[in-house]
Amino acid sequence: MLNMVKTYKQMNKPDDKQNVKKYSNIQYPECNLGGNHSGEILSLICLEKECQQNQILCCCICQEELHKGHQLKPLKLLLCEYDQKQKEFQSITLKQSEKDLLVNKINEQEIKSLEQTQDLQQQIVQKLNKIQDHQKQFFENLRKLVKLREIDDGNTTLVIENIMNNQKNSQQFRKFVKELLDALIIQDLPDQDLGYEELNKAFDFHIQDQSDHIKQLEKYMFTGVQQQIEFLIQKTSKSVFQQSYNFQFLPNNKHPQVEIIEQKIVKASNSTHGYKFAVMNPSLDKNQVTVFGFKLNNVHTSNWLAVGACHLSIVQSKQFGFAFQSLGHGGYLVSSNGGAWSSTTANQNNVVKCFKFGKGDVVVCTYDPKNEIMIFTKQKTKTTFKLDIPKSDNDLFPCVLFYYALDEVEFISSDAINKL
Repeated sequence: MLNMVKTYKQMNKPDDKQNVKKYSNIQYPECNLGGNHSGEILSLICLEKECQQNQILCCCICQEELHKGHQLKPLKLLLCEYDQKQKEFQSITLKQSEKDLLVNKINEQEIKSLEQTQDLQQQIVQKLNKIQDHQKQFFENLRKLVKLREIDDGNTTLVIENIMNNQKNSQQFRKFVKELLDALIIQDLPDQDLGYEELNKAFDFHIQDQSDHIKQLEKYMFTGVQQQIEFLIQKTSKSVFQQSYNFQFLPNNKHPQVEIIEQKIVKASNSTHGYKFAVMNPSLDKNQVTVFGFKLNNVHTSNWLAVGACHLSIVQSKQFGFAFQSLGHGGYLVSSNGGAWSSTTANQNNVVKCFKFGKGDVVVCTYDPKNEIMIFTKQKTKTTFKLDIPKSDNDLFPCVLFYYALDEVEFISSDAINKL
């Protein structure tokens, strides 16, 4: 219903009324999916990328059954918008030579950008290949260490005899010298002889240690690279003239005991302790990944405040307080004591399972509406924590939740995070 109201308002702006009349006699085709779809006209356009490759045109039944939660727009309104853009662009024309210059510039920069990405890809592959070489050498050394224990069956003595007996046969001489080297060259040779049990325990320790280091490397690579990829996607998915979201704290969207120091800085007033929200505007985009962060400028010695996102309508209904004991409080947050807070998921609410953070730390929030998650990252250590955020009709807004007086938090934009 809300979408219908918005559409009605959009189509009845004074500037568009004439255009709407122009397209009022469109003969829409009927939906061919049958069943409840029979007789319904295909008057809606789905703007989701996945659907643009498959089913763009929709009827009202398609909207409910196949495109729930998707961004839809009436074809009539889309035509009006296109008409309006054409009129705006007609007022400014480019010479053919100017268009050629711009297109050439775009083509050249595309080639450079793709070459840069391919070069990066090769560098990453080379680094990973180097790691694989070290892995192979590690396990080869373990095998060689086991081979050293073959002295009892005379293998080593036989190799030495073969070397001595084939001094004039260069091919055989090289072969047996290689066997000797393969048997004896081992990095980190133990100081003392070890039996089966000692070797087995040593192998278990070193193999597990290597596995742990690989997992740690994977974690750091995934976190750091993933964050940079999200930044890049955000930038490349924007229109050339599209402005970044200008998130800011507003007087009407906060608890009375929270002060707005600047548009992006809030502080708990010098009053009684207690839970109090400060919510930012605008809402988070439901169709693309959004990255933002918070820096803790000042934190009480007891160290409790939370950052993340919330449903403004729910938080407003609770006078910007926080009833954390049960679900439905409206927040999706992490707190500085390692706590996690979810409005909808019981095992992610009021539990200590996140990383801890404090004064001077920056917590980066990556909201991914398609996968219905928010990933929190401690910028200093790249430690991460994931919260599930199911789709909802209520919009999500970046927010801070205070408890102690005089705590202060600063919002950090995605561009600023990238420069940290």
